[in-house]
Amino acid sequence: MKKLVLLVLLNFTFYNIYAQIDSTQTTQQTSEDEEEEGDEMPSTEEREALPEWYYSFGADGVYNSGNVNRQLLTLRASVNFEKPKSIWGFNTSPKYQYGRNNKILQEREFYADLNNTLFYSQSDVYGLVFGSYEESNLRKINSRFMLGLGVGYKIIGSKNHPNSRVKLGISNAFLKEKTDFYTREDRNIWRNSTRVKLKAELIKDKLYFNNVTFFQPSITSNYLRWNAFSQIQLKVAKHISFTAALENSFENINTEGVKNTQINAILGFTYSQSN
Repeated sequence: MKKLVLLVLLNFTFYNIYAQIDSTQTTQQTSEDEEEEGDEMPSTEEREALPEWYYSFGADGVYNSGNVNRQLLTLRASVNFEKPKSIWGFNTSPKYQYGRNNKILQEREFYADLNNTLFYSQSDVYGLVFGSYEESNLRKINSRFMLGLGVGYKIIGSKNHPNSRVKLGISNAFLKEKTDFYTREDRNIWRNSTRVKLKAELIKDKLYFNNVTFFQPSITSNYLRWNAFSQIQLKVAKHISFTAALENSFENINTEGVKNTQINAILGFTYSQSN
């Protein structure tokens, strides 16, 4: 009887020891598996940060020599800054164009703007404060200043859908404009400005379509202006894209000899980058 009791006690002791060893091994194996799985997930530092800076530079031109001597150069740039945790952001799209025909200056256009956004990253409704300056010998404008204040709304590609391949937004603003023409009476007026902005990724990481359209009637006079810029971008390298663009502008008041409508077709290349 004593031997039987002793045998049972020994078996029970060995069972407990085995159970503890097995539990320890299982715990270690689970911990190792978790560590291996955890290694597959990047740490916060390793994950790709959302871009804050976007910039691009484009150039296109024409050169003819012979029966027609023509040189035309167009330079464009675009810089955009939006920080997810910042209520303030800005973008600018300066442009310079220079053209000669038979050694006579035909085009010398300069445009620069600065558009500030408020709460753009935090909300689908955001504020706008902007200004611009331009010169144009083609349209006989010595200088044109504009200052404005407005509000914008993200229709597609909202805060809840930031990865949408189509982004559509609309904004409306009131702006003050002062234009110094070469030969006619200067203009100092108020305008209402409506902007529609569309971006579409037609083929992922390859083909893009962009359009920006402004409709700007005057509040204080019969002076209407509108402008539309459409562009197709085909990515041919990591940072290089081939671009085809069409720009159409209209002003119902101009100096003598200047047509109301201007259409430009553009082919060129663009270098773009984001952080």
